Amino acid sequence: MVVVESKEADTNLPTACCDAIFLRRVYHHLTKPAEFDANLVRSLKPGGRLAIIDFPARAGLEPVEGVPSNRGGHGIPQKIVVEELSAAGLQVEKIVKDWPEGDYCVLFVKR
Repeated sequence: MVVVESKEADTNLPTACCDAIFLRRVYHHLTKPAEFDANLVRSLKPGGRLAIIDFPARAGLEPVEGVPSNRGGHGIPQKIVVEELSAAGLQVEKIVKDWPEGDYCVLFVKR
C-alpha cells in the first residue's frame, strides 16, 4: 500500500497504475468532483476497483467550504456518490449500507 497526497482535482497517480483505490471519509470534501473522478478512473487499471466509504450529511457538522451545494451539509448522500462516479464511467459492484459508525461503502469497478 502506498499513500499519495492528492490535489483538489488530481489524484497525482499515474495512468492505469492501481488495481484498487480506497477513499474513506474523503469524497464529501471534494470541491471539484467531476475532475477528481476522471482522474480516479484514469488511475485504475481495467477491472480495477474503487471503494468509497463516506457518510450522509449529519446535523451539527458545518458544511465543507467549496463543495457542490447538492451535498446537503457536511457529508454526502450515497445516491450522489453513485451518480457522479457512474457518470465518470465506473459501474457499481456492491453497496454496503450498514457500515460502522453510520457510514456506507460503495464499491465500483472499471470495465
